[in-house]
Amino acid sequence: MFSGQPLTRWLPERKVQLLEDFTFIDKQGVIWVAPKGSIVDGSSIPRWLWFFIGSPFVGKHRYASIVHDVYCVTRSRPHKDVHKMYYEACRANGVNRIKAKVMYWGIKFRGPKW
Repeated sequence: MFSGQPLTRWLPERKVQLLEDFTFIDKQGVIWVAPKGSIVDGSSIPRWLWFFIGSPFVGKHRYASIVHDVYCVTRSRPHKDVHKMYYEACRANGVNRIKAKVMYWGIKFRGPKW
């Protein structure tokens, strides 16, 4: 579950900055914090898929993308865990199972690894 709605402000170049902490708690009780001040750029969805998936900041996946972006920058948890959290966070915010799986597979096979 999420801590509520993220409070953000738009920055240049299609980025947003968190004005307060934003949190996701997964099914195992692990707390994923996107701290105040973090700068994120939304889901990295190729433009040609926007019609099917949604644009980077539009859709039920956007909350998951905030937390995912932060952990892709900090790399403070293993990438496999971070990508799985993204899938679970998408589902928690109402993304249907098939769409969430497609997005997860895209991240799993084409996303960052560390």
